[in-house]
Amino acid sequence: MAVRTTPPFRADHVGSLLRPPSLLQARQDAAAGGIALDELRAVEDEAIADAVRMQEGVGLRGVTDGEFRRSSWHMDFIYALDGISTADDKVKVSFHNEEGDIEFMAAALHVDGKVGVSQTIFGDAFSFLAGRVETGVPKLTIPSPSMVHYRGGRAAIDVRQIYRMKGSGDFAYQRDLHIEVLIRGGKISRYEIRPTP
Repeated sequence: MAVRTTPPFRADHVGSLLRPPSLLQARQDAAAGGIALDELRAVEDEAIADAVRMQEGVGLRGVTDGEFRRSSWHMDFIYALDGISTADDKVKVSFHNEEGDIEFMAAALHVDGKVGVSQTIFGDAFSFLAGRVETGVPKLTIPSPSMVHYRGGRAAIDVRQIYRMKGSGDFAYQRDLHIEVLIRGGKISRYEIRPTP
């Protein structure tokens, strides 16, 4: 069987990679003011380079930066959108498995304006990743529109904004616009865009 060079690949990794202890410590130190942001960036750079080598070493074709520059795989993107801000409240999330219920409090958001994209989100992070990948295809995770809607639904939306938006469709349009901005800026090419299973 021929080896594929474009997605979809026979095997793929979905989700963040576990952060190495050095990166966890550096994030803690940066949050406490113990190290500068450029020092944190250097630790992230090293951890990402190691993650790329690991993924390529086990034969993965789609290669991620492990989302090591993010505190949350999706909320860092969502909070960077125009019209969305952080909220003090939390969203209760419940899961059920054979061992019982698992509950946690997730970050909340507030839609207080028209959803938009006025800056490239994660473009520099993706460029860094693309510059480290040697045998695979770099990939970037962008959350779906439902991630905004289901973080609070109508209760999270300023009612004065409802008639200015198209609901989840507004975010879907802005996500697609962001992808076009990445393409035009030379950050990604069209063949790299595909839904993650």
